[in-house]
Amino acid sequence: MHLISKRLRLLLAAALVLSGCALRAPHLPPARLAFTDLPASDTGFVEPEAEMDITIPAFDPLTAAGPSDQIKARFRGVDRKTPKTSIVTATREDFGDVVALAQSLAPDNAMMNHTPPIERDTMTRAVEERRNVRVTAWIYAIKYEADQDWHVIIGTDPTHSPATFFNAEISGLPANSAASFSKLQTVRQKLADILVNQLPAGSGYRKYTFPIPVVVDGSLFFDVDHAAGVVGPAGMRPQTAWEIHPVTRLALQ
Repeated sequence: MHLISKRLRLLLAAALVLSGCALRAPHLPPARLAFTDLPASDTGFVEPEAEMDITIPAFDPLTAAGPSDQIKARFRGVDRKTPKTSIVTATREDFGDVVALAQSLAPDNAMMNHTPPIERDTMTRAVEERRNVRVTAWIYAIKYEADQDWHVIIGTDPTHSPATFFNAEISGLPANSAASFSKLQTVRQKLADILVNQLPAGSGYRKYTFPIPVVVDGSLFFDVDHAAGVVGPAGMRPQTAWEIHPVTRLALQ
């Protein structure tokens, strides 16, 4: 009789696991999401409103119905719009940290002098950009840009120094008919979930008191719009113009 009861308890435990009761996604307590909103003067490179597509409305936190309007925001940029909102077809490469990822990339000088040249109106990816990656990292700061991307400054483990930083962009949405639409919208929703709907929307970066441990998937992109070391808040500016853009999956570690 005792053996039967033990087996029943094991079966019940297994059923609870399979039902999802023991498989809830990890979450961070509110104290771990503490942040400071930095002034615009500590932002570095800013995407100018004059270069945005004025036919697509900009998100306005003062008039929006809530986070859902920001999650659904369309991509307003013009420069290299197609690669910024599309996903590469390639086998995913996994990296333990952003240092290993950066070491796998072509040098910035080579990309700036690429043959054929990569221009602001280049709507295809260079061979070097046709890669999908996954990296274990920490979110240090986030800024909402005029093109309705979130610039996410990720970096190495904060318990180790010095830190190395990299830019990952959660893209504004393409047209509903685009093949990437559903996945990119899911990523925007996931960011909202992780941040408990406290989505950055100001003119400067939001810096997190405790960097947020994440795993980031996405396609690689070289941004010719700016030089290395100008994106991000002071002390957190990646020393490369390479990015993960767009982010295609975001999860807590």
